[in-house]
Amino acid sequence: MQPGDWTVTGAFRHVYSHVHFSGPTENFSREQLGTQVQSKTNLMSVNVTYQLTPRWSLTGTIPFLSASRRNQSQYGTLHTSGLGDVSVGAGYWIRSPKSERSAFNNAQIGLSLLAPSGNDHQTNLIATSYGATPTTQYPDYSVQPGGGTWGMVMSGQVFQNLGSNTILFADGTYVMTQGGHHNFWTSHGGTTNNAPAPTKGLTQFDAVQDQYMIEIGASHPAPKIKGLGMTLAVRDEGVPAKNLIGDDLGFRRPGFGISLTPGFIYTKGNHMLQFSVGKVLIRDRTKSVAEIVNGVHEGDAAFANYVWMVGYTLKMPGKRDAVGTPDLISSTRKVEPAAQALAMSPPAVRAAVVKTPDTFKPFVLRTLDGKRKTLKDYANKATLVNFFFPRCPYCNVELPEVQKIYDEYKGKGLSVVWINILPEEVPLIPGWQMVKNFTVPVLIGATQSALMKDYQINTTPSSYLLGPKGEVLYYGAGYKKGDEKILEAKIAEALRVQSAGVAGVAATGGN
Repeated sequence: MQPGDWTVTGAFRHVYSHVHFSGPTENFSREQLGTQVQSKTNLMSVNVTYQLTPRWSLTGTIPFLSASRRNQSQYGTLHTSGLGDVSVGAGYWIRSPKSERSAFNNAQIGLSLLAPSGNDHQTNLIATSYGATPTTQYPDYSVQPGGGTWGMVMSGQVFQNLGSNTILFADGTYVMTQGGHHNFWTSHGGTTNNAPAPTKGLTQFDAVQDQYMIEIGASHPAPKIKGLGMTLAVRDEGVPAKNLIGDDLGFRRPGFGISLTPGFIYTKGNHMLQFSVGKVLIRDRTKSVAEIVNGVHEGDAAFANYVWMVGYTLKMPGKRDAVGTPDLISSTRKVEPAAQALAMSPPAVRAAVVKTPDTFKPFVLRTLDGKRKTLKDYANKATLVNFFFPRCPYCNVELPEVQKIYDEYKGKGLSVVWINILPEEVPLIPGWQMVKNFTVPVLIGATQSALMKDYQINTTPSSYLLGPKGEVLYYGAGYKKGDEKILEAKIAEALRVQSAGVAGVAATGGN
């Protein structure tokens, strides 16, 4: 993202917890005896991010909770809802987005202040049995909107480009609280409406507890569906028995659940939709510090079988010169005026200053994952070399047609390679490829001035069609409507096959 950009994300998470575990063993007796606890939690949150600099961003999160909890042996169902604990903080990219390497791998760390804005002591006025007088009941802390304490949220994410548009990623958060316990009693160790007797470990009070989440996964574009990416991750989340700071006394249900989480990401324009559903495979209700002090395992915990998550993101670019920014991709800086002129000058003006080259200089460049490549690596009956940069509007019209030509003729002796002309736009390429569903190889590593000198690149896109010995068969500078049909005819002629007519008529201008 560029400085001045805003991003708004709305997320929804649904968890239905009803499977009980003591340690790593499922407690089937709860269902058989009719004492099973069923909790349904719907967490909605709005996250707003402002890009302060290429590396620094400011973020605020406002959560809302709607939940219910019921023991099958009890008459009534307890409900809670309301504002959760709000957090504000900042994020920082370890590697500068201006660096080419930031397109291969990078990491972001974040730190936020968590405020106790949510109610941690909501009550219900309900009847506990048929015909009984309604009394005040306190829903369990697990469905309360707030945690009742100040804290810090530590977060991080990292990604590694594996090549072929496959991205390996990891992310996680840790909510660090002040520790200790609440100063009001609960039903643990006594009755709801009467003060419970003191216990070792202070289990008559709920603990102020930390929480964590970490996931590792990979994403890859879905075949033949523009803008769709598939994801698969392993996710671990839970409550530790011990906090990072403060004491660990009070009642808590520590434990964790590990799930396999497939999903998808769909992007179009400035919009992004995310969906995933996690199948919980491993669950463990571990011992708390208070239970260790008391020498007992005081109970089990209800876990979910599935965790459902959906999110929607809207990107709102700040004020700057528009140069055909591709879907949901932002440059780390504005396009230089010279490059802007290359992309935007009219076809007639471009044609007047472009002379068809007689030869094509062999190159030594790198792939996005750092592998060294030469022209010989792409030599074929015919080789098409396109010069581009991701935010070039005319490139974003012609290159989808080139992708179609590549798909049609690659089995008939055609090789295609795209060479990025702006090094500062390298970080955009992986996301640009994913959004456009491009599979044509991309090379990077040369300076703009060197490419313009060696290959007479006065405009983008520029295309060279080479023969088996590297001779220039055709040269095209810029793009105007119908160029893709001329290019396909030249390729068919070079391969001595009948033109398939796969290149459609594209509109001029950016997308």
